[in-house]
Amino acid sequence: MLFTSILSGQLIARTGKYKRYPIVGTAVLALGLYLLSTLDEHTLTWQMDLYFFVLGFGLGLIIQVLVIAVQNSASYADLGAATSGATFFRTIGGSFGVSIFGAIFANRLAAETTSAIRGLAQRGVKLPAGFKPTTATSDPSALKGLPAAIHAAVIHAYALALHPVFRTAVPVAVVAFVLAWFLREVPLRGAAGAAGLGEGLGASAPERSSVDEVECALSKLAGADIRRRGYERLASLAGLDLPAGSCWVLTRLAKHGSVAGSVPGAALAAEAGVSVEQGKPYVDRLVADGMVIREPGGRLRLTATGAAAADRLFAARREGLCELLADWSPEQHAELAALLNKLSRALLGENADRHLISR
Repeated sequence: MLFTSILSGQLIARTGKYKRYPIVGTAVLALGLYLLSTLDEHTLTWQMDLYFFVLGFGLGLIIQVLVIAVQNSASYADLGAATSGATFFRTIGGSFGVSIFGAIFANRLAAETTSAIRGLAQRGVKLPAGFKPTTATSDPSALKGLPAAIHAAVIHAYALALHPVFRTAVPVAVVAFVLAWFLREVPLRGAAGAAGLGEGLGASAPERSSVDEVECALSKLAGADIRRRGYERLASLAGLDLPAGSCWVLTRLAKHGSVAGSVPGAALAAEAGVSVEQGKPYVDRLVADGMVIREPGGRLRLTATGAAAADRLFAARREGLCELLADWSPEQHAELAALLNKLSRALLGENADRHLISR
């Protein structure tokens, strides 16, 4: 599940296509369930592991992809409700599945165990005093103390009881396979491509509003974009001829609000995870360009020119984020516009970006 959920997420982000994964996933899921229905007490461990691998391979192609499909089809106003609805129905489906298939197993186990014990009695096998079929079904650890013949018969009953569980699940997977073909695939929105992929497998996501969902998706996308293309591209978009380290210093000082005050250079270097000597060339460049003033004691203060340059970097970051939300019309939603303003500053000049300074 972990392997295919990550793989499908990467492929969806690159191709923008997601319909194929639930189709393939449900087909593989049906195959895995059928293979599991053939398990018995003589199945080798590697065979069982292989069958469960097939099952997990199919599930990983389904679970997260469906969240993306839901979010990609919803309007911004319905995004939070759509995501919560998908999570709710997944939880309800899991509850029904556990109850229904658990009941099938429990009923078949009782019937198969009773039949096995009856067969042993007819063959003249003596049962331990006080032994009842319910003893074996309610306390599996009690099997260890049973005679070999009785132990083998009860274990076989367990295997037979599992068969109808998986065989009943196969048609459910087949129905899902058929329904997957009717899934409407629409062009993948930039933000929707990151939504849903952070949800824990099989776990219920916390209830989030539409703006919360968008913020989560944008944070993932923007962070990946900075790590991949760095501050140089952002500086180019802002019309600044500055290295990545200098851009980081600018945005960090701006977030410190250092136009009116100053920040110790050593403290700034510590935040960047570099030594003062390593960060000095980037600060020197800003000092030479009149964007930063180096005060006595090694304190750094942003000038009005530097503050304007930092604002251009924030504006370039905002424009990039806005492009990701084009399909959700951020100009028509005040909360989205406010979110863009917030994230354009929050995502730059962070400690997590420290490795970019040495680039």
